[in-house]
Amino acid sequence: MLPREVLDARFPEALGGMVAGSTTRWDDVPSSDLDLFVLLAGRPAPMRSTERVGGRLVEFFVHTEESFAGFVDRERQLRRSPLLHMCATGLIIRDDDGRLARLQDSARARWAAGPAPLTAGELEDRRYPLTALLDDLAEEAHPVDRAAPAAAVFTDTGDLALAARGRWTGTGRWLTRRLREADPDLADDLAAGLPAAVEGDATTLLSCGRAELDRLGGPLDSGYERHA
Repeated sequence: MLPREVLDARFPEALGGMVAGSTTRWDDVPSSDLDLFVLLAGRPAPMRSTERVGGRLVEFFVHTEESFAGFVDRERQLRRSPLLHMCATGLIIRDDDGRLARLQDSARARWAAGPAPLTAGELEDRRYPLTALLDDLAEEAHPVDRAAPAAAVFTDTGDLALAARGRWTGTGRWLTRRLREADPDLADDLAAGLPAAVEGDATTLLSCGRAELDRLGGPLDSGYERHA
């Protein structure tokens, strides 16, 4: 079934819908799932549902205008918003009254503006755990125990680099995709440093993390304090 047919069959009451994800980038494969953003006037939105339709896995992201705004506001506090990106980059396949196009225009503007700048406190809250992780990685000799801090250094360094540059971050493969857009050299160094660290040579990964800390005020351990 075509995306529009899937949308109309599953949510005939929809005000509009758009395709997002790999389908819009033309890099989907037969096993790729289909991401559909659905705009409703009310219930059952908000909801998320994964269903198999005609042999293909379909993920429905179903919202009203109000629930979309609320979810995006919460996600933006984490400096990553898959829902905002989905709406900003999706391909509209149905829009009964033009409101989905208006929602997309707003999403594109908010996505282009980026997340709010890091505060001094937020920066410290990121420097402190990365400092500890780098120490753990540098000291760990056991190959199995080294894998976890190596992966954490990879993730935290990339996440800090993006946040400090005022860029959206992400999880999983979206972290590396965002990082390649913002700093290709750092992305390449982290990608090379992670497997090397797991195999026993953490030099490159440690250098990435330490360089990012130095750029943002240096390591932070003694003197860090927070109150509940």
